[in-house]
Amino acid sequence: MIVFLTLIYAVVLFVLIRIKLLPNTGLVWSTTLIWMVVLFIFLFIPLQWGAPQGPARVLTRAIQVIPNVSGQVVEIPVKPETPLNKGDVLFRIDPVPFEIALSAAKAQLIQTEAQAKQDIDALKNAEAQLRQAEVALTLAQSLYDDDEKLVQSGTISENRLERRERNLETAVAAVDQAKAAVSRAETELGAVTEDGVVAKVATAKSNLDQAVWNLEQTEVRAPSEGYVTNLALSVGQRVTNLPLAPAMVYVDTSDKALIVNIQQIYLRHLENGQTVELAIKTNPGEVITGKVDSLINISSQGQAMVSGTVFTSGEIQAEPFVVRIELDAPEVLQALRPGAVGMATVYTESVQPTHVIRKVMIRMTSILNYLVPAL
Repeated sequence: MIVFLTLIYAVVLFVLIRIKLLPNTGLVWSTTLIWMVVLFIFLFIPLQWGAPQGPARVLTRAIQVIPNVSGQVVEIPVKPETPLNKGDVLFRIDPVPFEIALSAAKAQLIQTEAQAKQDIDALKNAEAQLRQAEVALTLAQSLYDDDEKLVQSGTISENRLERRERNLETAVAAVDQAKAAVSRAETELGAVTEDGVVAKVATAKSNLDQAVWNLEQTEVRAPSEGYVTNLALSVGQRVTNLPLAPAMVYVDTSDKALIVNIQQIYLRHLENGQTVELAIKTNPGEVITGKVDSLINISSQGQAMVSGTVFTSGEIQAEPFVVRIELDAPEVLQALRPGAVGMATVYTESVQPTHVIRKVMIRMTSILNYLVPAL
């Protein structure tokens, strides 16, 4: 831009010399150098913080699609680069093994519920036998106590008391056996959950729910609006639920972000809501407007990496900070391709007279986008 303005100044000098308003001397032409110094000191240096500029980029999420279950792929209904909605099927895993597991889980639940019912009946029976044994024990104890008094008074012989004692011992043993039977029945029945469900029945129901969920996961669906790219998956391949083996890449287009890199020395002039103009490579000749949405208050050199070593000093660079931009027309952002780049200018409240130069420069950059492929 300095060269452009200097050329304009030189043309003006040439015209003035041609019409004899200025002499054609070296001193007159040397003012060109003074003009460049004045431009540099009073215009282009303040311009750097009055309207800072930086490279811009359109970002979105690229999601690694990892199925929740492993199996063989039987169908891939999607095509690369084709727009998809949230919930559309990306691919299907062979459901037969999971249907078999579901049938087994259903059968296991029925069997477990039947066993639980039998265990409940067995417990009730054991408790009834225990009550009978306790009644018999009470009766045997009463008869023994009565006969013991009769023996002491000489009314009956001791032989009858001995029979009462043997009956009492038998009743005690019967009570002990009944208690053991109740304990075994309670053990077979198992614990009970807070909802009053037998534990093994609750486990069988959980296994059934897991089998139903696993079968549903054989259809891998789109997590959001977007499209599949670099589709290398084919029918017959086996996919796994390991995080190191993604099945495909899904580009999420539901939430794009437009960011600009601004050097650290200019951050003190930036505020949310300031006007932004962008010249994007994919839209040559067009100036896109927006405003500062937020400043990401950390750079990559500001993070402390977790490791088992002492912090090592490395090369320190004043890398730029990232500023997020909100466009005035959201539909323009939706139309921009992720990865599109360009230049952006933020118009601060500082040295506003210099903004006109930056406006000219951003428009020149936009026009040059027809010819210049790089930033």
